[in-house]
Amino acid sequence: MAIFKKLLPEGKILEIGAGGGRDAQELIRLGYDYVGIDVAEKLLAEAQKINPTATFLHQSIYELDFPKHAFDGFWTAATLLHIPKSRIKSALRKIHAVIKPRGIGFISIKQGKGERIEQDEPQIPGDRRRLFAYYSQNEFKKILEDNSYQVIETHTKPISERTTWLIYFVKVIK
Repeated sequence: MAIFKKLLPEGKILEIGAGGGRDAQELIRLGYDYVGIDVAEKLLAEAQKINPTATFLHQSIYELDFPKHAFDGFWTAATLLHIPKSRIKSALRKIHAVIKPRGIGFISIKQGKGERIEQDEPQIPGDRRRLFAYYSQNEFKKILEDNSYQVIETHTKPISERTTWLIYFVKVIK
């Protein structure tokens, strides 16, 4: 988060895919005016418990209910990888609409090829199958650039033999 804080020292940010509120804690601690959204109501309830003063809303990335340019930046960790490749451009356009010009964003997705339904968090019992869309670093960079995002910085973060995260810091342009 240090790079994000350097690029966007303060402001109102939207976390897309807030989940259980882990990243919300740190973003709030860093002083951001925070709003988090997720489609999983159960996770939002957990997030609210650990971040009682934060705003969490049940919303889909496809139906962001905010005024145009409402936020200075956005944070989306391990969320866009669950968007079908056929809809990723639409999702990026929806985000773009609610972020101010020159706003800063953080995106993390998984490196790989194609898309498939997989068991999410296999260590947790139960049927937790979800879509995973995988990209090469250059493939996703081009998608970002084609949808009015300037890539400021990219990183790769291997976490196991089979999993490497692709991390992008972007600026909203146009």
